[in-house]
Amino acid sequence: MKFPRTLLPVSALLVVAAIMTGCGGGGATNSRGVPGQPPPPPTGANYTTCQDNAGNSQLVPNFLSSQFQTNYQNAIGNLITHVSHAPYAAQVGYIRIGLGRGGEINLPNGWNNSSSGVCYGGYFKWGYTAGSPSATWDQYLAGMLSFEGSLNSPKQLLVSITPISSSGIETDDYIAPIAVQNGISYGNQGLQASDITAFGTGGACGGDWCKLFQQSPPVIKELQTIGQSCPQGAGACTSQQQSSTGPLPPLLQFATGVGGSGIPIVPAPGNDLELYYQDWLIAYDPTDPDNGTYGAAYKSAIEAASAHATMQVLFPDPSNPDIPTYVLSQSSVTGVVIDVDWSDIQPTSAGSFDWTITDASIQRWISAGAKKVNLVFQNTTYAGNNCGQNSIGSNGQSSSGNCAMPAWMWTVLQ
Repeated sequence: MKFPRTLLPVSALLVVAAIMTGCGGGGATNSRGVPGQPPPPPTGANYTTCQDNAGNSQLVPNFLSSQFQTNYQNAIGNLITHVSHAPYAAQVGYIRIGLGRGGEINLPNGWNNSSSGVCYGGYFKWGYTAGSPSATWDQYLAGMLSFEGSLNSPKQLLVSITPISSSGIETDDYIAPIAVQNGISYGNQGLQASDITAFGTGGACGGDWCKLFQQSPPVIKELQTIGQSCPQGAGACTSQQQSSTGPLPPLLQFATGVGGSGIPIVPAPGNDLELYYQDWLIAYDPTDPDNGTYGAAYKSAIEAASAHATMQVLFPDPSNPDIPTYVLSQSSVTGVVIDVDWSDIQPTSAGSFDWTITDASIQRWISAGAKKVNLVFQNTTYAGNNCGQNSIGSNGQSSSGNCAMPAWMWTVLQ
């Protein structure tokens, strides 16, 4: 198998080190002895300011820049090497690498909206277009998928298919077959009640997964609910994402191709379903406030779905003891999906990467009883200015509004 044997090419390390020093990064050091970085300015040659999902200012990169892609590809190659040789390697299920915002392929809010000011100004200046095969964003995604395929990763890689603002599902339709050609699976992180209605009336599911799973079938057909479910019914919860998700039982019947009363049968169903941990607690935790009313129906739906798909606990809260106690012990649970920020993985003075935070996050869930741990790597958060301490995102810069972008990557984009 072909994948990098060194943790970072020497030439790339020298470039990163030189730029860090030139930008004033050689002064203060963090707890691991890595040169600390000053907060980046509001805009730079290859990043600008947009709004996150909470309406806060957030620094976001120019993904098309050669500096970004070179450093990101080096980091991805090191990721594959590290995870494939780690003591926990056998328990890693898949790795989904965010190529845009979050662990997905989205562009920042306002990238194509002239009223967004410097956000639109940056992405307009950099020549961003999306939708057609010749669009710059589509070509960037295709190039990154080709690079990932060239690594011949022993762990299954995934990419997101999510609608891009201004281009709808055109980008998803373009990259899905490219992903499969490169041995990469794909999935949609927006499973919701409207998918049932859309498919039943001849429309497209989110990210066009209903059609793409049939036309370009990946090894893993991943589906993640857009939010935790709304047991009371679609539209009945105060949270928009919960209301959009709707109740879990009909969604699982639809996603697994079982169908039912008023639920059409999708020809190529998902075979990997990811449910927010709160929904697992409704099904299995007797202390959950919704368990008494909805627990039996949720438990039955989850266990029926597990006959057709692997079932993952999505973004479990490490501080919640009910998850190991009531959820991970269930035979219906295949594994967990955890978020990993690229800022967690810092270059060291010895010329490698420090994987302490990521390794500890993976080991935590293995020790808690997870059969598999699936990894979602993000370089740009959807929201969040509090980077925390000594855990996921804690190496990020709260001042940037993007805890996932590592300091060394911000530096090369200045």
